[in-house]
Amino acid sequence: MKTRVIFASLILGLGILTSKANAATTITDDSPAANKPASTMLVNCSEKHFASYVEHNMGQFTRKGADWQNFMNVVSLYNQSPVAVLTLSAHERSRFNEATSELNKQLTAKVGVEAGQWLNQANHTAQMINFIWTAMPEVPVVPEILVAE
Repeated sequence: MKTRVIFASLILGLGILTSKANAATTITDDSPAANKPASTMLVNCSEKHFASYVEHNMGQFTRKGADWQNFMNVVSLYNQSPVAVLTLSAHERSRFNEATSELNKQLTAKVGVEAGQWLNQANHTAQMINFIWTAMPEVPVVPEILVAE
C-alpha cells in the first residue's frame, strides 16, 4: 500500500511539473493577424483559388479594368513579402483601396456562401495591408555607400 501511494504521488508530481514546463515555454503572438486564422486572409494557395473564382464568376470585372490587376498585384506583393508593400507610392496605395472598394461591390452583388467567404478574406487581407501602411507609412531610406573606382 505504501508503494502505491508513493507511485501515485510521483506520477502526480511529474504531471504538475510537465504542465508548468509547457506553460513556461508557450509563446504568445499579439499581432493583429494572430487572432485570425490563415483561412481568413488571401495567402498562398487561397490567393490562387480566389483569382480563379473571380475570373470564373466575375469575368466582366476582371476583363474590363485595371481594378482587378491593381488589387491582385498588391496582394501578391504582400504574400511574397509583407514589408514590400511599404515601397508602394501613395498613388498606388489609393488605387489599391479603390480597387478593393470596387471588388467589394462586385462580391456583395454575388449571392451565395462562397462569395461571402471570399469577400471576408479579401476584406481581411486589405485591412492587414492598410494596417501595415498605417503602422509604418514609409520605408526608411538607407543611404548608398559610394565606392571609389
